[in-house]
Amino acid sequence: SFVPYLLDPNLVSPSHNHKYHYLSGKSMLDIGAGTGAGTLYAASRGASSVVATDFSEKMLRVLRNRVDALRYHNVETKNENGLCLPLSWTNNFDIAYSNFGVIYFPKVKEGLLEMVRCTKQGGKVCFSGWGSKEETHAFSVFPKAIKRCGLYRTWYVAQSVARKDLLESAGMSLPPSRKQNRSGRKHRGTTCLAPNYFCPAKRIASSQSYLHSMMAEAGLDNIHVTMVTNVLQLDSAESYWDRFVLASPNLKRFVESCLSPEEVVHLKDAVCEIVMEESSGHCAEDGVTLKASAYIAIGTKRLV
Repeated sequence: SFVPYLLDPNLVSPSHNHKYHYLSGKSMLDIGAGTGAGTLYAASRGASSVVATDFSEKMLRVLRNRVDALRYHNVETKNENGLCLPLSWTNNFDIAYSNFGVIYFPKVKEGLLEMVRCTKQGGKVCFSGWGSKEETHAFSVFPKAIKRCGLYRTWYVAQSVARKDLLESAGMSLPPSRKQNRSGRKHRGTTCLAPNYFCPAKRIASSQSYLHSMMAEAGLDNIHVTMVTNVLQLDSAESYWDRFVLASPNLKRFVESCLSPEEVVHLKDAVCEIVMEESSGHCAEDGVTLKASAYIAIGTKRLV
């Protein structure tokens, strides 16, 4: 998990001496919380309150079930668009963070500015972003499989529809030339997709210099951007399909709603083939491994 680096105690709460509950007394805002890796970690580290937001109600239902199972009473879930968070949240949280969420917003800088707005003066703003394709083999598998199977057009339309819905809900819009599908074709199931890693927008190209510049422009000081590399261990190539496709509400809906049974079989075979290709030289008797690198950006909101 990259969350411990995202909420590094030496950077987000350096004055706290408790090793495990170093977020004690902190109010936390999790943007693009998804199924809750960042939310659950913050709750387990003693945060006084965690507000977990996501554009997808289905994601939040999964998160809510996880919270209830663990009996955390300091977590609240909110179905919100990260590009237009409630005005009442201005200067309201000690720490605003996003675990691979804001980097997939159609307007990343606007999403970061919303995080800064909701953070108290002197508070921390933190987010993580995946490295380049060369640095992050684990997350290039599905897009490569889509292209290899000739399904890019179907995938592109699904992304475009979800992107348009997200921007319109925030009172924004796409440029006129991109508002309509030129082919005029209708794709079943595309409107049910919600934004996450794959949808609706391509992620920004993370690098230390780019993220540092973006945070400075957003009005943050004491900026730290570091690269972290983890190794993802899988039992088999097939387990990638179960973990990253069927376990993702959006990808599962895309596979079930937008593809024929034959296309699903073809796509799964391509995913397994690419996993083996990407793990070349890193195969073991107990499974396969894929490299995943990320950049962690942490800054402090200026005192006015």
